[in-house]
Amino acid sequence: MIRKCSKLLILCIFLLILTSCWDYEDIDKKCINVSVGVDVVDDKIEFSGEIAQLTPSAESQEKSQVAGVYTVLAYGKTFEEARTNYDSLNPFSTFLGATRVVVFGQNYAKQGIKPYLYRINYIYDYRKTILPVVCREGPKELFKVKIERDIAVGFLIEDILNHLASSGRAIYPTVGELISYVEAGSGCYVIPYIGIEKNEIKYLGLAVMKESKLIGVINLKETYGILYILAEKPRIIEVIDYNKNKISFRTVVKKRKIQTNYKNEKVSIKIDIDLKAEMRYQYVQKPVTDKDIKELEKILSEKVKNDVMKAIQKAQNEFECDYFQFEKYFKAKYPKIYKKMKWEEIFPKADIAVMVKTKIVNKSLADPNAKKKY
Repeated sequence: MIRKCSKLLILCIFLLILTSCWDYEDIDKKCINVSVGVDVVDDKIEFSGEIAQLTPSAESQEKSQVAGVYTVLAYGKTFEEARTNYDSLNPFSTFLGATRVVVFGQNYAKQGIKPYLYRINYIYDYRKTILPVVCREGPKELFKVKIERDIAVGFLIEDILNHLASSGRAIYPTVGELISYVEAGSGCYVIPYIGIEKNEIKYLGLAVMKESKLIGVINLKETYGILYILAEKPRIIEVIDYNKNKISFRTVVKKRKIQTNYKNEKVSIKIDIDLKAEMRYQYVQKPVTDKDIKELEKILSEKVKNDVMKAIQKAQNEFECDYFQFEKYFKAKYPKIYKKMKWEEIFPKADIAVMVKTKIVNKSLADPNAKKKY
């Protein structure tokens, strides 16, 4: 009898251990969070979001598909109170693992987004690859925009930034990267800044964060100098005035090298950028000689150098914030000296030099030796 009871007990233990889906629940019994918005309104945390509406798939009754989204809005004196109120509006428990974007309103961003970054980090079902953005109008207004080009606001923002970043015209930071910046130093970084224009959601530039607090905005055109240093594979369209003509180029960073030095208690930073440029078109079609090419390479190099220097000077003088992450290069090279200094005080005074070399690799068939047939 005792042997039989032991066998039954062992069998029950194995069933509990080996059954990995004991808490299985149908996906359509979950509220799938697509995006999250956080702001401060009247001294209260405003917690908003988009929830996916699931319907059975036409192909299979066992599968579900996203038919649309609905928005939820809740308030509270604390995150916990706002979240409790948020959950009490949903018909099922919230699933955060599919969240694409976290949208910070300007009011909350000015107070500092660090607490929410850590909240995402510590809540196990949040992905750390979530895209963080700051919104000019606030998440509540953003989620009201009628979307025609995508499934939801969250999907649209992610898709816009993803395709811009993949083509070298924007950056795509993640919450995990921001946490690493916070842990490593002064919490200086830039994240995408979006807004509503003519009832459309648009990428407007970059939000400057210092100690994870919003301290300014860089408009889209002024971001080019930043992209040459921060973007993974920057590809910028540059237009040059040359001999009473305008010539359009697409520049690609072939090689980028950043070096830091420390001498006589002074920090210096040297940035070398090798560009290759493709001629796209001329406003007035003219043959382009080898002499023209050499001159255009000089003009392009000088223009990009000036754009990068302006971006760096803005960081040093206006924001006093190293969102270029030069700090990590210095820290890696001079770890002992770095420990004794305050980088946020050193960076604005650092000597920074930029060198740009450009090679035009494509003339867009503007061959000076080609003869006209007609």
